[in-house]
Amino acid sequence: MAMKKKVIISAITVLVLAGGGYGGYKYFAPATDASQEVVEPPALQTVGVDMGEVKKTVYSTGTVEATARQEVKPDVSGKVESLVVKEGQHVKKGDLLFTMEATDTGFEIEKQKLSMSRMEKEIKDLKARKDRIEANAGGVVKEILVKRGDSVSPETVIAKVNDPSYLKITGYFSPYEAELLREGQKVKVFLPSSMTYVDGEIDRIDMEGTKQDGKMAQHAVDVLVKNSGALYVNDLGSVEYTDAKGLKYASQGNTPFTKAVDIEILAGTTGKVGEVLFKKGDTIKKNQLLAKMDREADKSEIEEKELNWKEAQLGMDQKMRDLSKRRVVAPISGEITKLNVKVGEALGSDPAAIIMDTSSVTFKAAVDELDFPQVKVGQNVDVFITAFGTKAFKGTVTELPKEGSKQDKSVRFEVKIAVEDSSQLKHGMSGDCDIYIHKKDNALRLPVNAVEVMEEGKATVMVKDPSGNPMPKDVGIGIEGAEYVEIVSGLKEGDEVVLTNGEGM
Repeated sequence: MAMKKKVIISAITVLVLAGGGYGGYKYFAPATDASQEVVEPPALQTVGVDMGEVKKTVYSTGTVEATARQEVKPDVSGKVESLVVKEGQHVKKGDLLFTMEATDTGFEIEKQKLSMSRMEKEIKDLKARKDRIEANAGGVVKEILVKRGDSVSPETVIAKVNDPSYLKITGYFSPYEAELLREGQKVKVFLPSSMTYVDGEIDRIDMEGTKQDGKMAQHAVDVLVKNSGALYVNDLGSVEYTDAKGLKYASQGNTPFTKAVDIEILAGTTGKVGEVLFKKGDTIKKNQLLAKMDREADKSEIEEKELNWKEAQLGMDQKMRDLSKRRVVAPISGEITKLNVKVGEALGSDPAAIIMDTSSVTFKAAVDELDFPQVKVGQNVDVFITAFGTKAFKGTVTELPKEGSKQDKSVRFEVKIAVEDSSQLKHGMSGDCDIYIHKKDNALRLPVNAVEVMEEGKATVMVKDPSGNPMPKDVGIGIEGAEYVEIVSGLKEGDEVVLTNGEGM
């Protein structure tokens, strides 16, 4: 600002000296006759205050860049297995570009899936275990086969009982007849001594059968009969049944009744026995509680297996990520401007591909650090691209950087500018721009060479006094542009101001 003050003083001095010189000339000049030519004093060049546009801009150079540009660098190494795109092709985000040769990852994943399925079944079975053992039949306990702490499975025999209220009779049938029978099937037993029938239930069928020389094969069918008190061991009887068509079948001859065989009581669950609730000689009933299971041991086993499953899941997730990395997809939508891969060749150090969104471009202006504080998002910009001469492309400041970069001996900030009509612009083109810091239409203005700025908002201009000599005048100013300065006070439209650049003086 001191420099500007010095300039204005010099300019005023020039104008004053010019006026004084003219007066001295008139005073000291020798008289001349009328025939001599009159020398006119030098004319002062003036300019009128007018209305028009005043703008202040920041100038910067820059380059055109695609809105989005992404280098494709796979996270895994190896050879390219398949290539499904070509250079110049447009792709969408997520589209497959190429695949890498797979190792044993796929096979390991399948093995891991099977292993985890087994774990899930084991956990499910553990959670489904019963917390008790109940009698699957009734009778007198003849033998106990388990104790506390023993491990059992559903088919483990924990005790044997005998039910004296039942007698057993065995009937013999042909292979065809035996095929029609089922264990648990209801049948009739004929008692020849009383010519009556009693109800029975098939307990066991010998499907292998026996055969004697010259005789048809026979299959033994054991039937249990509830003894109401009228039956005795060695009483005779025969087994009969009727099929769905009403045909009656009978066993071959009469056979004796015998004592019912021991009944096996099964655990019906898996785990460790916690407590046995019956003893030898007890009479038990069907569905009676016989033992309690140790569920604490099951809980510990479940927790351990669930931890193993979670660990396996983590391993599976990692393998799946590794496998997915071998499918290289487009990170953004755009055009493949560079493709550096070939099928069967290993990836190099260069990016495998470069994808650019060429649907719109951004002009990146390198703004000097002294001008950067004046730049704001939303300001209008005129962009000039070298290839298009003086054509101005309209733009808007869209993004300001958080930090600058040192270039030569100055610091510059990369400002992003969105260009409206960018269809002709290509990535990499160079140019410059004017960023509008302030702009006003129909403002009272003067050319910059008619105004001497003293400080912010204040300036001095030279006007003519009544005698036509230049004199300084203070004015208020607003926008200081590269061509015009806004006048906010001290002058009105049409006022004449002396130019202070020395022209015409």
